[in-house]
Amino acid sequence: MRTMIRIFLFIAVCSISAYGFQSDNKAGTKTPAQVAQALVDAYNAHDLEGILRTYHPNSVAKRLPGGEPFLNGHADIRKKFEGAFQRSEKLKVEVTQRIVDGDFVIDKEKITGVTNGKPFERYGVVIYEIREGLIVNEWYPQSRPVSK
Repeated sequence: MRTMIRIFLFIAVCSISAYGFQSDNKAGTKTPAQVAQALVDAYNAHDLEGILRTYHPNSVAKRLPGGEPFLNGHADIRKKFEGAFQRSEKLKVEVTQRIVDGDFVIDKEKITGVTNGKPFERYGVVIYEIREGLIVNEWYPQSRPVSK
C-alpha cells in the first residue's frame, strides 16, 4: 500500500494536466467531492448518462503501478459501464473511505453484485483528478477479490 501511495504522490506531483483547467472552483461548479459522489450515485442507479456527465470527454483512466491507459474518453467509459451493468445484476458501490485533497479524491470502494446467480464482493481503490467539475484523470491500483 505504501508503494501505491508513493506512486500516486509521484504522479500527482509530476503530472501536468493536458486540459489546461484552472483549479479554482467557479460559481456553480461542483467540488471534487461532489463530483465523486455524483459518480457513485449514478453508478448505483445504473445511469450511464449520469456517469458520463461526471467525466471530461477526453478523460483518461490508467492502471497502477505501471500507468498504462485503458480508458480514453466517453466512448470507452460508456463501454466499460454498459458491460459491467450487463454482466452483473444488482451492481452497487459503497465508498468505505474517502480522502479529498484539492483536485484529488481517493475512494476505497466495496463493490457488490450478482453474476451468474452468485453474489460477489470486492474492494478497490480509485484516485480521481477532478478539474472544473469533471473527472479528467483516474488511476486504479491493482486490487484482489475478497474470498468468502
